[in-house]
Parts: sequence; C-alpha cells; structure tokens
Amino acid sequence: MRALRYDRYGPPEVLEVVDLDEPVPREGELKIRVRAASLNPLDAKIRAGHLRLLPMVDRPPRGNGVDFAGEIVGTGGGVSGYFPGMRVFGSLSPFRRAGSFAEYVCAAPDRIAATPDAVTDAVAATLPIAAGTAVQAFTVDAPLERGMTALVIGAAGGVGHFAVQFAKHVGAHVTATCGADNLDFVRSLRADVVLDYTADDGIRPGARYDAVFDVAGRSSWRTVREVLAPEGIYLNTNGSASAVLATMAGTLTSRLAGRQRVVGLMLRGGAPAWQRLAALAQARSLVPHVRATIGLAGVAEAQRAIERGHGRGKVVVDPAL
Repeated sequence: MRALRYDRYGPPEVLEVVDLDEPVPREGELKIRVRAASLNPLDAKIRAGHLRLLPMVDRPPRGNGVDFAGEIVGTGGGVSGYFPGMRVFGSLSPFRRAGSFAEYVCAAPDRIAATPDAVTDAVAATLPIAAGTAVQAFTVDAPLERGMTALVIGAAGGVGHFAVQFAKHVGAHVTATCGADNLDFVRSLRADVVLDYTADDGIRPGARYDAVFDVAGRSSWRTVREVLAPEGIYLNTNGSASAVLATMAGTLTSRLAGRQRVVGLMLRGGAPAWQRLAALAQARSLVPHVRATIGLAGVAEAQRAIERGHGRGKVVVDPAL
C-alpha cells in the first residue's frame, strides 16, 4: 500500500510517500480502507519532534496523521457489531507508529464510530480532533448554555471554525477573532461579532465573557482576566511548551485570585465522542469547511502552510490521489 512515512524528525521535507505491506489487524482490531484523512497541527508537531521527549511517543521511522474515514475490509477477530463494508471514521493514537495518511489502517472499536449515510467520508475525516476539541471545550471544560457569552480567538482554523458553530448551536453569543482575509468566512459561521485581531482582539473595556477559548495561542489568562466573568473560564489548546507553562501558572494564580478557572484542554475523544460528532454532522449543526483535498504527495506542503498559520477550515487527504 501507499503511505506517508518519515525516518527522522524534521521539517516537512522529511515526509515521503512509500510502498509498505498492508497492515494486519490483531485480535480486537479492524482493518479499514482509508477513503479520506485530514490534517491537524498535531501531525506537524509530532513530525517536527516537538513531542520527542515524551516516552510514550514512538520514534521514527513512523507514519503521520491521525484522523481518517473509510470502510472496514477485515478483522483480526474478537470484534462484534462490525462487518466488512461498514463505513466508519475515527482517530489513531498520536503516540503510535502507524499513521492515517495511508491506504489502510488498523484500529480498535474504541477508536472509531459508524459514519451516518448522510455524512461523506471527507466530512467524517475532519471531525475527530478538530470538532472533538471544539465540542469538548464547550460541553466539558467550559460548558456553554443558551444566553451565555464566548470569545473564540483564532476562529477561522480547524478547531476555531467548529468552536464557533457549536457555540452558536447551543445558543451562546459568540465574539470571534481572525485575520482580515477570513472575516467574511467567520461571519458565514453565524458568529455574532467578528473582529480582525490586528485591530481589535475583543479584550477591551466593557466586554464580558463566560468563556474565552484561545485556539491560536495569542493570549493568556492574565491578558483576558479583566473581560472574564467572575466565574468565567479561560481555555487554550496548549499549542507550545510556553503555552503549557503559561497555562500551569495561570491555573495556580487564578485559584488564588478568585473563582475564574484556567483550563489547558486535552482532548479525551474515543468512540462515544465520535458518535456525538457524527450526530452533529448529520444534523448539519457542524459543517466543516474543506479548503482543499490533496493526495499523499501534497501533505508536506500543506503542513508547511499550517505551520505558517492563518489557515481556514480543514485540509482533506485522499490516499487515492
């Protein structure tokens, strides 16, 4: 099979398309033909070696990518409720050596969910990491209810554009920031207020938010505390080591300073979470913006663009291209 691999940590150029033996499912696993996968910033961070010091992360040579969608073509046994031809989607463990940018993957049932008939493989492949992070943010880490207020910083990207949609789905009032080129796009997501972050970051006198979700790493609890409600919650996705340290410091300080909370969001995911995403996608409460569909050979350049920032929506990978 064709798959994307790299033999050492480094820039996008280390990625190469190679021919490998098809994976063989173990007991309790399913073999899935990948019809679509999607890019996440996490893929580039692992490839670049940003997580190399974590002992649970398999070192190169390894594959790349985690999100996928396709149909089951085989089983290693010991799995019930699944059958060849069944359409599924899910996410591989980012710690393991296999990657979803390949023609076939193997996954356990707790990593997948059934794809509804009304949801295409391309749509399903965009959901697990990006939409899963957005939905967890506003249901578990900083629950939103109708009439509450939220600020989404970095609203045009993969997680951000899903965060705006889900916050509106639950009835929140959403202020969203993005670059000037993405203002109309974020308005199309039904954000109530859309701001060019270079001119107005939403953190200004008179503003008050029940939740601030920084997807872009442009803020800290200290910079937003004055616009957070007394029991407001500040979240970010810990996109860098400095962000992790800032979140840890903010968590401790906020506990001493009052009732505001700081959360460094870590996606828990898994089959139940993916099932909820499937229902939201089927109802069109979450509609991914796919800005491009590429083949395996295009992943390196697409990751280079992600690292430059200012992306819009999601990029889908079709291994057949």
